[in-house]
Amino acid sequence: MNSHEEAGPGETRELLLMRAGGRVFAVGLDETDGDAQACPQPTPLPHAPHAVLGVVCLRGRMRTLLDPLALVNSQGEADAAQSERGGAGGGEKQSDEGAGQSEGVAEQEGEGARHVVVALRGDEQLALAVESVEGIVRVPAAALAPPRRPAPHLRAALEHEGSSLLVLDPSRLFDAAMRGTERRRPRA
Repeated sequence: MNSHEEAGPGETRELLLMRAGGRVFAVGLDETDGDAQACPQPTPLPHAPHAVLGVVCLRGRMRTLLDPLALVNSQGEADAAQSERGGAGGGEKQSDEGAGQSEGVAEQEGEGARHVVVALRGDEQLALAVESVEGIVRVPAAALAPPRRPAPHLRAALEHEGSSLLVLDPSRLFDAAMRGTERRRPRA
């Protein structure tokens, strides 16, 4: 799923479907690093952005644990804030992609609703905290449409079994989580 340029006729993609906060997300199956497993209690990071739940040890490797719902909601909240200031998109109602679930996130985080962790491949050593893994689905590559609210960490949107789902781009999730924060630089 790493090459998303032009899809040939009949080409398909395998996606791992996950659920968090009532939303369905997906990543390319080839972008995951093994099976989903029970989510260990993350070790919080001081001054971490809202989407970073902490770090966890999975199969002997430390992973930064991200909340996909917070990543999507942060885009919706940024759009709403810009709209309130009279910026682009003024007065537009947010679509169901990335909109209006921040209150639920706070409640769910307090209840520890993220039961499963999905490790992702890549240099950033990331994992996603989700409520459940819904399974693997094979979809025609042509069915992957750009999301209504484009964001660098969203690869595509897809209608599947009556639900709208967002396909995340794992190579851009860390940057999306860190947006608005400054990375600490090593001392010289």
